[in-house]
Amino acid sequence: MKKEQNTENEVLWVGDRTALYNECLVVFNNDSMTVFDEQDLEPLSVQGYSVAPWGVDNDLPQQVMAKIDAAEIVGTNANFNWEVTYGQGPKLVEVVRDPDTNRVKSFKEVINGEAYDWYMRNNIPLLLMEILTDLSYFGNAFPVLIAGDKQKIGGRKGIKSIVHREAMFSRWGLDTKKLIKSHLYSAKWDENPTKEEIQESYCIDEFDAEADISRKLLAGRVTRMCFPIYIPSPGRPYYSYPVWWSIFRSGWYDQLTSIPSLKKAILKHNLGVRHIIYIADEYFEEKEELLKIGKDDHRSRKELYDDVVKQLSEQVAGEENAGKVVVSKMKMMPSNSGGASFEKMMTVDTIKNDISGGEYLTDYETGANIISYAMGVHPSLIGAVPGKNSNSLSGSNIREIFIMKQSLSKPTAYLALQWWPIVRKINGWPSNLEIVIQDSLFTTLDNSKSGEVKTANNITQ
Repeated sequence: MKKEQNTENEVLWVGDRTALYNECLVVFNNDSMTVFDEQDLEPLSVQGYSVAPWGVDNDLPQQVMAKIDAAEIVGTNANFNWEVTYGQGPKLVEVVRDPDTNRVKSFKEVINGEAYDWYMRNNIPLLLMEILTDLSYFGNAFPVLIAGDKQKIGGRKGIKSIVHREAMFSRWGLDTKKLIKSHLYSAKWDENPTKEEIQESYCIDEFDAEADISRKLLAGRVTRMCFPIYIPSPGRPYYSYPVWWSIFRSGWYDQLTSIPSLKKAILKHNLGVRHIIYIADEYFEEKEELLKIGKDDHRSRKELYDDVVKQLSEQVAGEENAGKVVVSKMKMMPSNSGGASFEKMMTVDTIKNDISGGEYLTDYETGANIISYAMGVHPSLIGAVPGKNSNSLSGSNIREIFIMKQSLSKPTAYLALQWWPIVRKINGWPSNLEIVIQDSLFTTLDNSKSGEVKTANNITQ
């Protein structure tokens, strides 16, 4: 719900999720972790399809994208992760191996022939960029193979093309046993799409892809086949869950993104904020249900938000309220191991503020570094470490960290290209044709005049 700046009711909204109560100088922050509750979600029925929901409201990728857009640290790190894996981009090459040891001797770039024409026609460099982006952001990617033209005898001929289908608009279609059977693509999952606005593709068995695709081509009835690509995620049968999404559940994301709005309000309104309150979306959902406030009743919802801010602020602030207690629920979250954890519906923090313009920089630096740690990105690799106490590493240390990062990106490069050997074999191309991703390895000038050498990221040497 969009909040407007409004001081008439003593509540000043300084962002979509952050408000200030002027009288008691309290910051209220609407916690975001409840959108990631995915336990025991039942399939949705949409236009005759049984859909595996991605998140509580079937819009988790959209929620994540909105959060990425609102935090420069998160977006930059997510981009950096796929950019490192992409390196210098893919090339179609002929791999020359030693006949005795089978080790790679050299690469010869392919610039003509049927496979090269297919590679160029399908713009594989752009396709790879899109796959890696979705893997970095969402842990899932959905390339779709398009079958060749139908023949008089023998079904369809090979794989004509491959297209990328954005993860944000992709959902799994289920059979009667709740097993994945198809890929469903629509840009209108949040608007109850029509039958015509959903495109269905057969889901390939990635563990027996060649045989599965060959059977479908021989039958000749299937033209679109989704090759599922995902980062393994224990305990999640439908959609992978990138480990770095822990920043949303832990609370670090909410604390980091509240600081810019808070600083802006402090500098603009000369406010000395004493408390910050984090509260989960579910808290409001229960109150809205109790008061019978509909989702489209924006005025009543805003009044409810303002009243909650005012009541909580008056309860926690001021000397006369010393010793008072704020009561809040806790939610039990079952774990896959059979145990349980508890998530707070509300958290109240006391903060120290001196209006100098430099307040909260240390908090911001700490939050940025923790988020970078969760996303596997050393801040020095981006070019700067946020905060006034930043320390830069030497060039040698940064180079070694970058090489380690490139080495760790090899599994992702493999995932992004695992469809290629299948397409190559089905289309009858030579087995030594490979799509390789070139890495840039930075070195010293005595080893290379440019300070850079190139290697292949996804070929066994």
